[in-house]
Amino acid sequence: MNTQLLKSLRKSVGISQTELALKSKTFQANLSSIENANTDPGLSTIENYLIVLGYSLIPVPTTKPCVADFSITISEAITAGKDSKAYRLFIQLNDNLTSLEPGLCHALSLTPPPPTGDLRYDALIAALVDFHLSKTSLPVPVWVNEPARKLPAKWIVDLYETSEAKLIKKTPKEFLRRNILIDEAELFSH
Repeated sequence: MNTQLLKSLRKSVGISQTELALKSKTFQANLSSIENANTDPGLSTIENYLIVLGYSLIPVPTTKPCVADFSITISEAITAGKDSKAYRLFIQLNDNLTSLEPGLCHALSLTPPPPTGDLRYDALIAALVDFHLSKTSLPVPVWVNEPARKLPAKWIVDLYETSEAKLIKKTPKEFLRRNILIDEAELFSH
């Protein structure tokens, strides 16, 4: 079982291992062991934790990670000071969402991703999900439009872009709404 599942859902809800342990009547060390892949819990154990978090476990016919999982991995890259890796992970998320049938794209976007530690990436992830779901007229999850997922000032993603005016014309509206300037071609060139 994917050990990121419990961690990403716990962080999405915004509670610590200690809080989840108390609510689940277990020990924090048990949760840590599961989240660090030191223990392979049974399905019923995971389901019990998910119920406490307000989730249920459902099978989705894909092996691709969900948006919340990508958020955690991007956060780890940012924390390690690996900005180029964080951006590559964003591009990989885009490629995954592009390759999926619309319903699966929607399913993998439902869980609110935890904050990455960088407001730019929080907004970038929200814009990307909005972009992909809007293309197929699917409903956008509530988390996508949270105020914290909009930048207070414009961010030009490509450091080598020289013309803000030209870039605005090439940026999809889902990104513009969040003050992110990115050439739409960047989302299809990989």
